[in-house]
Amino acid sequence: MVANRQSPQGTPSSDELLRLVIESAKDYAIFSMDPNGIVTSWNSGAERVLGYSDEEMIGHSADVIFTPEDREAGVPDEERMHAQVHGRAEDDRWQVRSDGSYLFASGLTMPLEDRSLGFVKILRDRTEQHQAEARLRENEERFRILATSIPQLVFRSRGDGNRTWGSPQWVEFTGLSLKESVGFGWLDAIHPDDHELTHSAWRDAATTGDYYVEHRVRRQSDGEFRWHQTRARRVEGDEIMSGDWVGTMTDVHDLRGLKDRQQMLMAELQHRTRNLLAVVQSIANQTLRTSTSLETFGSEYSSRLRALGRVQGLLARAEANVDLRDIVNSELAAHVNSSKEDNIRIEGQSVALPAASAQALGLALHELATNAVKHGALAQDDGKLDVVWKVSPDGRVTLNWNESGVNMPNKERPKRKGYGSELIERALPYQLNAETKLEFATDGVRCAITVSAGQS
Repeated sequence: MVANRQSPQGTPSSDELLRLVIESAKDYAIFSMDPNGIVTSWNSGAERVLGYSDEEMIGHSADVIFTPEDREAGVPDEERMHAQVHGRAEDDRWQVRSDGSYLFASGLTMPLEDRSLGFVKILRDRTEQHQAEARLRENEERFRILATSIPQLVFRSRGDGNRTWGSPQWVEFTGLSLKESVGFGWLDAIHPDDHELTHSAWRDAATTGDYYVEHRVRRQSDGEFRWHQTRARRVEGDEIMSGDWVGTMTDVHDLRGLKDRQQMLMAELQHRTRNLLAVVQSIANQTLRTSTSLETFGSEYSSRLRALGRVQGLLARAEANVDLRDIVNSELAAHVNSSKEDNIRIEGQSVALPAASAQALGLALHELATNAVKHGALAQDDGKLDVVWKVSPDGRVTLNWNESGVNMPNKERPKRKGYGSELIERALPYQLNAETKLEFATDGVRCAITVSAGQS
């Protein structure tokens, strides 16, 4: 393979040195072939890598180490021809060991210095590396499929927030291309007020190993900044991403809005509960003060609590404001039977009343209806009742309760003010800044109540 040169006495010749070097390269299969591919030398590394001994290979074709498919396709001849023409032929392909098993090897074929003598081929077993690379590709593909099939925005990053990749969902949502997003370009989609919070979370993650932050991300389609919950973890022991951080950004904007609304409703519930307890206590005190007996107290107190319950039911269904017509209909339905429906006229536009106004007016209507059933228009065949309301340009609503056709002797008129009168003439002006007028006429009760529709 090389010319023999003179060596100082006691030292190996160049040929001997070359042989020793070749035999010492046990991780490499090194062998020579004549121009037809017949093996002329076979080192111990070739035996270790390919399993054939030098006795089995020298004098035989080297084509045996190629796969049947490659032999059929003429690959061994093509490889030697390429080396002959171009001075070298490199390949990465599957080879066959003596036991029939396959190995993946990187090979280099070169012509000998005297090209008429043939070729030298060097092979290195890269099976493990090749399989590892295949696993990498497989894992990468699995990660890609997962990352692109979930609704979250997926990203890969360094430990300081320096992004190396973003999923198609990120690109579509933010409108930033992958090129624009890598490094710290992705921060262009984060609300400016949330930049420091975002950086601070990365600093914390350096010690905890977990990244978490809630910040606003701009949506390309309408420019809205929507709240996202961003989480990331450092990847350890993974062949693809060891040392990288992989994270997701989940849109929690609507959920956050529901949470805020829930907190608002809880606060409103607590407020209403406190007010309701105060109203219940006030009803009890006023009913007790105007009752002539314990039996009367029990009956009137229960009746008023039921009226309060009806208004609360309307409030619960409406969540906020209640229409005045619903309050009127609810109270009259609780007191009037079908035979009296033709004696009643209800007229007025839709008016939304907040909780406090609805509650107080509901109790006032209850007192007026109770009196009408006992002594007034709803107790006599010729009695008529008009419940009419109008809204003035300044937003105040005036409700008129007018009874007519009632024969009310003086002896049936109240001698002293009861709970209903106290509620209408004193409580409503105090609670709602209302204007009220209550008259017990000879032909029935007339009452006018004016409140602000926006009064809370």
